Amino acid sequence: MAFLIGGANSAADTGYDIDNSLRFNRPDNSILSLNIGSDGDRRQCTISMWVKKSHTTERQMMFYQGDDNGNSEYVGLEFRDGGELNFFAYQGEATVMLLRSSALFRDPSAWYHIVANIDTDQGTAADRANIYVNGTQITDFSTTAVYPDQNTDLNIGNNADDYIIGGAAFNKTFDGYISEVYYIDGTQYAASAFGETNDDGIWIPKEAKDDVTFGTNGFFLEFKNSAVGSGTSSTIGADTSGEDNHLTSTNVAVTDQCTDTPTNNFATLNPLMAGRGSTLSEGNLKVSGESDNNYDVATFGSSMKWYMEWKVDENYDGAGGGIRLGAMHEDELATNDNFSNLANATAKQYTNSNDGKTQDGNGDNVTTGLTRATTNDIIMCACDGAGAKIWWGVNGTWLDYGSGTGDPAAGSNAAEWTTAMKAGIWFPATIYSGTAAAGTLNLGNPPNAISSSQADDAGYGNFEYDVPAGFYALCTKNLAEYG
Repeated sequence: MAFLIGGANSAADTGYDIDNSLRFNRPDNSILSLNIGSDGDRRQCTISMWVKKSHTTERQMMFYQGDDNGNSEYVGLEFRDGGELNFFAYQGEATVMLLRSSALFRDPSAWYHIVANIDTDQGTAADRANIYVNGTQITDFSTTAVYPDQNTDLNIGNNADDYIIGGAAFNKTFDGYISEVYYIDGTQYAASAFGETNDDGIWIPKEAKDDVTFGTNGFFLEFKNSAVGSGTSSTIGADTSGEDNHLTSTNVAVTDQCTDTPTNNFATLNPLMAGRGSTLSEGNLKVSGESDNNYDVATFGSSMKWYMEWKVDENYDGAGGGIRLGAMHEDELATNDNFSNLANATAKQYTNSNDGKTQDGNGDNVTTGLTRATTNDIIMCACDGAGAKIWWGVNGTWLDYGSGTGDPAAGSNAAEWTTAMKAGIWFPATIYSGTAAAGTLNLGNPPNAISSSQADDAGYGNFEYDVPAGFYALCTKNLAEYG
């Protein structure tokens, strides 16, 4: 398993950074919508957005404009349940445009740049609609491509129907993160208008706002504001193109504004390695339903000093049950598919099922002198992979293992084990034992409210408690600097 999965667009700095994204939680049917009230261009448009998928096997709409039932006239851009990218249009219940990729896009750690455009005035059929992923035009399709007839007026730009980002009028909402959304009304742009390849061969975003013409119905979403509700210049759906076409948010929370972006990608839990029976939500940061010594592991780890928090959302106090927060070594992930019979040097955890003790992979307990964390408590973890040390704390207090209160910044009084911790790359993990419980993992972009808002020394992350000096959030900018 790669330690940073896929094309995660990590941290190569060209002077242009994207500051924010918006988290879409599929169970909430989170969307942004715009009813413009006047027709736009019905023949020419461009859609550009960066997306990071949380779920990999469900049909998910990223852009939609059409009727309320999805039965008659609409234009859509989506991932199919198999992972294909699909750009399509219906008119009078007939398919008039269909570009469905043969390539499958299933990486939950990667930011994908997607551009889709239309110009039905083009004389060559294949020029009338295009899709690009990370700057490469998709020309290999799983079904025969259907291009619109020349000079056809499509439903795009129809004032009778809302523009929807992150869903459709008939649900199929997106699950994950969306960043830097352009809708261009009246011009067909290629992907090169919005991105470029850097010296390392990685496709990265570039500043395009002043180099494109947005048109009457165009908009640009940077998600700079966290306020939700009716579309204004001070809410999450604010249009910063200058056209003032502000989108209204529905079922979006203020905590859904994130700093997990294409230019600074944060770790989340990995749905491809989810523990048996677990349910991941809220951008793969909230876990529920796990039990029986199963594990959910982050999309990437590091040997650098990293920090995380875990909010206990629901905890069962029955004997043998409860939530655990853990860390797993690279060797464990490379050799073990189901994480049973863990090697005690390659898995370490704080366990709530044994009155706040810590354990290694064999279940050997080390007393901390604290009782178990309960609902709404926050468990802290500071991990030094290269130094083979780890510290646990609860609600701002680092635990004492008998030699004194833990002090990650000083490197002293780390957790003790029957078998010593192994140096190397360590991954955040959530671990369960006995009765199922629920919690929320904070790797820097929590879906729950934070009262104190603490960043690491590099200025990244949003944590409840002070991040120990020398420890950092697991994001690609920190990995490039310290990892």
